[in-house]
Amino acid sequence: MGDMATLRKLKIKTGTCKRLVKEFHSCEKEVEGEAAKTADMKGKGADPYDLKQQV
Repeated sequence: MGDMATLRKLKIKTGTCKRLVKEFHSCEKEVEGEAAKTADMKGKGADPYDLKQQV
């Protein structure tokens, strides 16, 4: 009986870790995309106000 409870807790914690890793990778991609957009705006000579808002 104790083994089942331990297994259940382990499955829950494993699922939590998987979800956090997935969210972390998603945030990394978002940061990379925003950095690329900012660099593109700088390259095109965007308005300083718009650039500040992007940052």
